[in-house]
Amino acid sequence: MTHHAASADLDSLVGTQFPPGEYVITHDVDEAFRSAVNAPPGSPGRAHPTFCHLATHVGKGVTFAELAELVGSSNDAGFLFGGGSFTFHEQPRIGRRYVVRGGITAAESRIGARTGRFDVITTSLDLVDPDTDALVATSVEHYICPREEPSA
Repeated sequence: MTHHAASADLDSLVGTQFPPGEYVITHDVDEAFRSAVNAPPGSPGRAHPTFCHLATHVGKGVTFAELAELVGSSNDAGFLFGGGSFTFHEQPRIGRRYVVRGGITAAESRIGARTGRFDVITTSLDLVDPDTDALVATSVEHYICPREEPSA
């Protein structure tokens, strides 16, 4: 069942926390990623810095479909990842289990000339070393959520 959140509901989304998730960067996954992007080998035991984003995106505690439903959309409605940025405080390590914590930090409605009404949902996700509680990275992600125009 697809439902569409009204703009008034956007404010209620801000502050929603996802269940804690986790991610382990394996040696094989790091090597496969480096090969795919033609990156040089890394320092021993250190994962490619892009895992600061990938580990939070994949390990955030909700699936893409669950996030879409949470904000009142679905994959078939055109809900999609719209970009983001990350800040890292230390390079992630291979073989270490990380915890991912975060949630929705902003939600705003916009109108595009060709696309009509859509919402931009922003999440902030922290990659944390559970043994030391040290913040490894923060990934900010933006999701585009098309909305149906009301019938006239």
